[in-house]
Amino acid sequence: MSDVGLIIGALALKKVLGPAAEELGRDLKDLYKVGWEKLLASAYRKLKNPDDGKQANLRVAQDVLWNGALTNDEVCAEYFGGILASSRSEDGKDDSNIQYSSAIRSLSSSQLRLHYLIYNVFNKMLVTKQAKINVAQGDEIQAHSIWLSATELMETYQINVDIDFNGLYKQGLVYEYKWDTLATAPVHFGMAKPTTFGVTLYAAAHNRMSEWRQYPSLDFGDFESIPTPQLFGATLDELKQAHNRADT
Repeated sequence: MSDVGLIIGALALKKVLGPAAEELGRDLKDLYKVGWEKLLASAYRKLKNPDDGKQANLRVAQDVLWNGALTNDEVCAEYFGGILASSRSEDGKDDSNIQYSSAIRSLSSSQLRLHYLIYNVFNKMLVTKQAKINVAQGDEIQAHSIWLSATELMETYQINVDIDFNGLYKQGLVYEYKWDTLATAPVHFGMAKPTTFGVTLYAAAHNRMSEWRQYPSLDFGDFESIPTPQLFGATLDELKQAHNRADT
């Protein structure tokens, strides 16, 4: 790691963690490698004002940094970095994001990628259609579906559809799912019904927890490292139409 990298990393650490940086400093020296540097860079990018004087919650920071430093995967850095940034408060005592850190730890990188794709597409569909739904109301949000191309998921994003959907389901990040890769349907597909917990994790990963209820009307943006899917829809017919447009 270059001297410049060390300086930037130390600055990001101080700005993100605040006074908690000194308490964690000794342990973090052993973790300061490529995965950890990516995580801190992700958290730093997501700060609206790095000089706001806020500090990360020590409990969340320790959990995130110990676990997030062990992978070089971009999506893991995005999620762990977002959770770390979201844990910052005036006094550093808010540890509510620990549930999201636990959820991220329990998922593989491909499952995190699938979660991102589902909720990124769902966000865009709702904003485009100016849908009026209450994402805090379970039965209301679960009435919606996100249909994705199973072929695109597998070939472009390395998603293992017969395992990764179930991983999200077990963590309460999707309410229901199904998939078909045998062409018994009009197209190969993966379908998921969203949950409130899935939305809040997505918001936390963007450091936009204060805006999670605005998810249907506010575009939360994209992770630069993960392109938005080209084939999706709110129904199987819409997904088929997307396939037809792509074919022509």
